[in-house]
Amino acid sequence: EGSAGTWLQPDTPERVIENIQTAISELNTQNYMRSLADAFTFDPTLEAESREPVFSSWSRAEEETYFPRLRAAAEPFSERELQLFDQSPSIIGSDRYILNATYELTIQHSRVDELVPSEVQGRMVWEIEQGADGLWRLARWTDQELGTFPSWSDLKAAFVK
Repeated sequence: EGSAGTWLQPDTPERVIENIQTAISELNTQNYMRSLADAFTFDPTLEAESREPVFSSWSRAEEETYFPRLRAAAEPFSERELQLFDQSPSIIGSDRYILNATYELTIQHSRVDELVPSEVQGRMVWEIEQGADGLWRLARWTDQELGTFPSWSDLKAAFVK
């Protein structure tokens, strides 16, 4: 969970995206959390929000619970990758960047008996903002369903409990 791992100075929005992808593949909690803004918010899929009470107040604190639990369950395995497709980036002013993309996250983990998905898909909107220090961080994440596939919201809900 410590400081080992690959980290790129997030001096561009694209570096934030790379850092999150790398933190997931390396299961690096510290680098994952470093990529999130202090006032980070997550908007789950509509289906997950209606089903899971935990989403009524999801914030950075829940991310600090979810990711280490996911890491612990996935650590014995090697398969973990976040792929982004159909990326549509937008620059909003000089300090705001929005990435709209389809995602596929594969993360093998030990919670198979609990019917927790190891592959999730959906669409996401990441709002990445530049802080006063000049560095970029993920400020808001909106998750959207893609057909009947389990979404990242489903994975987060399973590991925050």
